[in-house]
Amino acid sequence: MIPKKVTLTFSLKNTFVLKDIALLEKMGYDVLTIQSPPHSDFIRFFWNRITEFILSFFYVKKSQVVFSWFNDYHATAAVFWAKRFDKPCILIVGGYDAVSSPALSYGIFLKQNLRQSLACWNFKQADQIWVVHKSLGNGCPKAKKQDGTISGIRNLVTDLETPIREVPTAYDFNFWRKTGTKIPKSILTVANITDERTFRRKGVPLFIDLAEALPDFQFTIAGIKTLDNDTKELPKNITLLGTVDREVLRRLYSEHQFYFQGSKIEGLPNVLCEAMLCECIPLGTNVFGIPDAIGKTGIVFDPSKGLEAIISFVKDKEDLQRAGMTARERIVRQFPISKRENAFNSILNPKLNAK
Repeated sequence: MIPKKVTLTFSLKNTFVLKDIALLEKMGYDVLTIQSPPHSDFIRFFWNRITEFILSFFYVKKSQVVFSWFNDYHATAAVFWAKRFDKPCILIVGGYDAVSSPALSYGIFLKQNLRQSLACWNFKQADQIWVVHKSLGNGCPKAKKQDGTISGIRNLVTDLETPIREVPTAYDFNFWRKTGTKIPKSILTVANITDERTFRRKGVPLFIDLAEALPDFQFTIAGIKTLDNDTKELPKNITLLGTVDREVLRRLYSEHQFYFQGSKIEGLPNVLCEAMLCECIPLGTNVFGIPDAIGKTGIVFDPSKGLEAIISFVKDKEDLQRAGMTARERIVRQFPISKRENAFNSILNPKLNAK
C-alpha cells in the first residue's frame, strides 16, 4: 500500500518541525519537505524562491494536505499551488509571524513591505491557521503594555476571514523526564542566541541580573558560547554553554532545580515545557503562552516590576521535589502528543474524525 503524502515547508529544522515530521510519519504519511534557510544576500534568497516554486508544484500536486511551519516567504509558493490544485493548506504560527515589536525590531508586521504583503496574502488564502497559543491569534495585552508589542493575527490582519485554531505543540514525556539528581540552588535557561535582538527578546539580561542578586545560586545559560564585548561582565556564578543536543539538554534539565523563561515574546516555549517535564520548577514572564504552560506550578512574574518576586520565590520555596513533580504532571496533562495527532487527523481524516 502506497502511503499518502503531505507537503511540509519550513525555514529551519527546529525541534518542533522535526517532531511534526516524526508524528506524521508515525501516522502513516510520507512527508515531502521543502526547507528554505533564511538568507540575506539576493542570489541565495532568489534561488530559494525558485526552488520553492518548482518543488511545491510537484509536491503539492501529489499531496493530500499542505502544511507550513511559520508564515513567511517560504510559505507563499506552497500556498499558491495548494489553491491551484484545491488542496487544504494549513499555516502553523509560532510567534514571529504574529507580532510587531518596534522595541525589539522584531516581527513580520514591523514594516510595511513585500514580506508583510505576502504574509497577509498567505493568511487570507490558507484554509486554517494554527497558533501554538491563543495569544498569537487574539493578541497579548500585557506584552503591549510592557514593551509596546502589537500581537495577534486578528489585530494585524483586520479583514481576515480564515479560521484560527489553537493547536499547541506536544511533548514526548517518555523521553523528557528527570534522569539525575537535582543540584541545590541551581537555575537554568536555554536559548539559541544568534544576535543582540534575540539576546534581549529571550530575557537574558534579566537572567544575568538575577544571578547578580543571588550570588549563592548557580546559573547556567545553554545556547551561548561567548558574549559580545558590549555586554557587561558576567557574574562568576554563571556558566555559559554552547548549543547542546537533546541528550545533554535532558541532563541539564534534570540537574537544575529551577528553569527561567524570561522571554518578552514567545508563543509556547518548547524548552520551558521540556524543563518542566524534567521536574524543573518554572520561573516565567507573564506574556503570551508562558503563564498557561506554568499554571500554578511555579511563579509568573511581571518583568517591568523587577526581580523581587522571583528572588523571594526561589529563596522561600519549600518541598522542591513535590513542586518539580507537579510541574511535570501539568505538561503531561496539558500537552500530550495525542492532542496534536487529533488536530492533524481532523484535517487528514475528516470523515474518521467526525465519527
